[in-house]
Amino acid sequence: MVATEFDYVWVSAYDSETGTVTLDRELSYLHYGAADSTEDTYGVDMRGEVLILSRNVRIVGEDIESWGGNFLTADKLEVDLTLRSGTTILDSVEIYNCSQQDTYRASLRFEGNTNSWSSVSNSAIHGGIGWAMNV
Repeated sequence: MVATEFDYVWVSAYDSETGTVTLDRELSYLHYGAADSTEDTYGVDMRGEVLILSRNVRIVGEDIESWGGNFLTADKLEVDLTLRSGTTILDSVEIYNCSQQDTYRASLRFEGNTNSWSSVSNSAIHGGIGWAMNV
């Protein structure tokens, strides 16, 4: 799996009961999308591979114990000293209800992320009870 590989496809159907997405053509590359982390297989969790060009993306936190969740980008040093660099590119994304009060767990966080670059543009972060962003 290479982070720069991508497929450009259209969603032709979506079943909201099963979560099944039908695309207009087959994918050429591996796109892992399971409930379990890919860290054991690939050394980094690669589940967040979604790009929607036809409308804005909403990331909505579920309100459990006043903690909706967060969007984290970080670098990771593996046991064999391999450095995995995190990169996030968000454009036209809404992040709602995703921070935790009285902590550094902001809705959008960059922690120890010094070996790469990221970009956030045309986006809104709101509705959380803590910080919107921690860089």
